[in-house]
Amino acid sequence: MKNAIPQHHVQKDILLVQKRMFFYFIRYLPVILSTLFYSKVSSQQLPYHTQFRQFQSIINPASVNSDFFLYEYNVALLSSYRMQWVNQAETPRTFSVSGEFISNFGNNFELVSGLTLLQDRIGPLGTTGVYGRVGSIFTKDPYYGGLSVGFSFGMMQYRITADRIAWRDLDDPNIPLLNFSLNHPEIALGAFYYKRLESRGYFDGDNLYVGISAAQLLPARIIVPVDDRAVSFERVPHYYATLGWYHFLNEEAFLETSLWAKHVSGAPLNVDFNTRFQPFRTFWVGGGFNLNGLVHLETGVNVPGILFKDANLKIGYAFNYNISAFDLPFGTSHELNVGILFDSYR
Repeated sequence: MKNAIPQHHVQKDILLVQKRMFFYFIRYLPVILSTLFYSKVSSQQLPYHTQFRQFQSIINPASVNSDFFLYEYNVALLSSYRMQWVNQAETPRTFSVSGEFISNFGNNFELVSGLTLLQDRIGPLGTTGVYGRVGSIFTKDPYYGGLSVGFSFGMMQYRITADRIAWRDLDDPNIPLLNFSLNHPEIALGAFYYKRLESRGYFDGDNLYVGISAAQLLPARIIVPVDDRAVSFERVPHYYATLGWYHFLNEEAFLETSLWAKHVSGAPLNVDFNTRFQPFRTFWVGGGFNLNGLVHLETGVNVPGILFKDANLKIGYAFNYNISAFDLPFGTSHELNVGILFDSYR
């Protein structure tokens, strides 16, 4: 046909569109990050955790692990893997490993310390962080309660991996080469208070805790070179508050109610509410919801004495589902936590 468009022109136009789509992706990288890093609608930039009680050391560097004031396990080795929105490809995957130690030297203050490796990936975007934390519990006996203050410090690497993007023609010279990485220091501060009640009534033996913290306190403007220009986005501080109550029904059974509030400048307050029931020492089940329209169910097991008398293997699984009015078809999210906890003083 006289007016037919040559095939090589069509392919060139397709590749040009792909290139422009890629630039559009990079240009709106802050929006993508703020949308994806936290449950669809918030501008949270740090990973989300369903079983946030197991991530207290990441959320708050002054926190005291609940397994310490419940069972006196002062050493914890924890790992977690979270798959978010499993119906979609290249959606968030978060992995972490951490270690925690709480001293019991018999002083008026005790040491809280730990180390965490955290990796988060969304398609071609990725972050890897290594953090250390140190704090002090001001108390005569850390098992019965105290006030803890602490801070964490570390390094975060931000990455963009261009080869994770599927291009039509890998030999096209117009495809931008954008394997980008940047390292940036991170600091967080926190305070944490916990108390075992001795009221000799309904609340006797119950545990309460409350914590506040701030993460990503060092401002960061990430500049990404794109062709002949640069695109930037900012890492902003995150502010957290946690609150929890353990009501014991007998020596092994308890009902836990907890709350996790999150705030970032420019975004509405975001809150998780959770309840967990442990009918006996080796099993628990729970559930909760998020104000953004997420519901979750969880279950887990404890295996005391699996390695030695004063050790416990803890395995938890959580499932998230979106019930918001947006009805976004991202699919469910799944989270698996495994930990070894023990008392190094007995």
